[in-house]
Amino acid sequence: MSEFWYTLYTMQDLYGKDYESFSLFGRVHLFWLVLSVFIWILGAFLYHRASEKRRRTWRAVLGTLLVLLECSRQLTNVVTGQWEPAVMPLHLCSINIFVCAWYSIHPTKLAGNILYALCLPAAIIALLSPSWLALPITNFFHISSELLHILLALYPVLLLAGGFRPDIHELPKVLSCLLGVCVIIYPLNKVLDTNFMFLNDPYGNIITVACTAVFGERFYLIGFAVILFLLMLILYLPWWISGRKISS
Repeated sequence: MSEFWYTLYTMQDLYGKDYESFSLFGRVHLFWLVLSVFIWILGAFLYHRASEKRRRTWRAVLGTLLVLLECSRQLTNVVTGQWEPAVMPLHLCSINIFVCAWYSIHPTKLAGNILYALCLPAAIIALLSPSWLALPITNFFHISSELLHILLALYPVLLLAGGFRPDIHELPKVLSCLLGVCVIIYPLNKVLDTNFMFLNDPYGNIITVACTAVFGERFYLIGFAVILFLLMLILYLPWWISGRKISS
């Protein structure tokens, strides 16, 4: 089988868990980051100028594209004999694929806030610190991982460009949804020997690794909770202040 079809786990089995095909903020990584910013700016500009009918079409196409992209990844894993429980779409970004698809069909304030508060920062963090460093740029899963996260961040960017405004009153519901998912994922990780959402092992994500350095491997989730609180503060405080100024 060609290396083009190798998954991250196949590459790591062959070359070791520390193997890197491209470096963090090297030429390959910077190429994707520059492309990401270009797509987001262009998408926001075009979406802002589009009619509401065309915006609905944009959301439907983007939501469908995200689902098809994930389906193609799963199918490739099966066809090439590389499927294993760890590739199921149960990381935070993967779960948000289906939130995007749902919003395309039935847009709600809660779904919009989930995409803003969870999908947008998660996708950007994944692009800034990709977990697929072992995959070369000429690899299907490298290309699809980059495109998937670019499009995941693009979706809430389009919503903001179209006039969507985050509501701090929806934040408790957003965090309750996140907690509910974690309650399901944590024991599932134990059963399947996986590490979805990095709840059972801090390694593989730059944020959880940083939390481990401060709080230790046993209590790294405390650091993760602190960062989540600060992130929500940064994301919602400006909108809350802006709303108070408008209403006063």
